[in-house]
Amino acid sequence: MPGDFWQKFQGAGLNALKVVAEWYSKGKLKVEKSLLKTASDPSQRKLPEAGGVSRNIPSLDGLRALAILLVIFAHSSWYLPASMTQNSIFQSVIGNGYHGVAVFFVISGYLITTLLLREFSKTGTVSLKHFYFRRTMRIFPPFYFLLLVMGILWAAHIIPQDVRSFIASLTYTWAYYPSAHGYFITHTWSLSIEEQFYLIWPFVFVALHRRDRLIQASALMVVLMPLVRVLFYFVLPSLRGHEFYMVQGWIDTMMVGCLLALLKHQGKWDQWQHKYVNGWTVSVMVFIAFYVNPMVTAALPKRPAGVFAIAISPTITAICIGGMLLFLIGTKNRVLLFLFNNRVIRHIGVLSYSLYLWQQMFMSQHLSLLPYGYLYALAAAEFSFWLVEKPSLSLRASLESAWWPSRKDGTASTTSVRVIHETI
Repeated sequence: MPGDFWQKFQGAGLNALKVVAEWYSKGKLKVEKSLLKTASDPSQRKLPEAGGVSRNIPSLDGLRALAILLVIFAHSSWYLPASMTQNSIFQSVIGNGYHGVAVFFVISGYLITTLLLREFSKTGTVSLKHFYFRRTMRIFPPFYFLLLVMGILWAAHIIPQDVRSFIASLTYTWAYYPSAHGYFITHTWSLSIEEQFYLIWPFVFVALHRRDRLIQASALMVVLMPLVRVLFYFVLPSLRGHEFYMVQGWIDTMMVGCLLALLKHQGKWDQWQHKYVNGWTVSVMVFIAFYVNPMVTAALPKRPAGVFAIAISPTITAICIGGMLLFLIGTKNRVLLFLFNNRVIRHIGVLSYSLYLWQQMFMSQHLSLLPYGYLYALAAAEFSFWLVEKPSLSLRASLESAWWPSRKDGTASTTSVRVIHETI
């Protein structure tokens, strides 16, 4: 039965790909044509609106595209020729996909903090209820649609699954369940961590309510998390090997993004950034993050390598990715602007969430769908984006207009937590 199913699936998949190809050829999948002008003219740059999906930060979608491509190539490395995968560059840069996830997490910290700052600047408040509503409507519909499909395939005995792991995925608690397993939903560990961040960070933002305190707290978390990971390693040996499926494995990576958003437009920081964050320094950062760190880990003896991999490497990688982010969103280099903002790359970035959700199944060695799996993953992401994501975002916009009209006109809401204006 599974064999017949996948034969029919491949036939249907090829038909779906033809439809997607027609969409591309007819120009129905559009991105903003004015982006290069926006990116090259600082006066045209805009922070994301609190009430809408932002596509106004130059190169951000391009970075998302880079992140998801790193994940996809990592998960499909079993299929790629040995001449491509059995070398230090592929193994260091692509590795097991963690670099792609790290890029996603730095972007998340930066963007969410920018949105919170933007909302406060516009309304004088931060509405936690509004924030959680927006995140729910953005993340839940595509995610639970995926789990619905996974559940149907599991019930039909087409894919294997574990009920406890499925529940952990369903409830975003994978990070708290060390025994979780099951290839087809394993990638939801990162969504579990991201949800914990979305749950906690806005409360911290409101509770500290001063930019200087938020900067200090973010910097402290970046410094302390490596020590926390080492402490967990020795105090809770039963969790060894699970460190990077848990919140403490990645919170400093996200906080690097938060810290950069908080430092933005601060006088001395802007001067320092303009002086030191340039093409040369960022090239060194990229080399360190994606090549040197993994090579150092591989070259060290077992015990020092473990400490370096757990404590030092993730934080250094996050800081370097943060430097790359700052440089790309502010660069005027037309080659880089084209590479990270052309229509194809930006569309992959727009699809990155859906691609992340669906790539796991189509890259699976268990189902052996490659090379068509790359195209099936793209088709599934297009389907999810147009038929699940966009309708849910349209519904979100309609409900926001009805429930939070003050979020649009710039007046403060009584349901918001007021923050002292001068402090932010």
